[in-house]
Amino acid sequence: MPDHEEYKKMLTDLIQKQMVVLGPNIALDKAKKIPGLSVNEEGGVTEITGDPQMILKGVANEYMALSGQIAQMTLNTLLEKYPMMKDLGAGVTPPSSQ
Repeated sequence: MPDHEEYKKMLTDLIQKQMVVLGPNIALDKAKKIPGLSVNEEGGVTEITGDPQMILKGVANEYMALSGQIAQMTLNTLLEKYPMMKDLGAGVTPPSSQ
């Protein structure tokens, strides 16, 4: 099972990648909305309180709601980099097709 440091690294990677895709203001605003997650202005995760897997799912879902396929591709790339968190993908809700 991944520890808090692994979650912090993956969340930092995810947030920083979304800062490039969505712009820093939007990406940081979405990440900072997640209870239990503290993020600095560079997109680095400084603290996680609570269930880190739920926090990761919350952040991923926030980004997916904005940029669906791009966020999913970013998440898939990160899941390859952090294989111990592969079960995360099951809890991420893809955006509805309209």
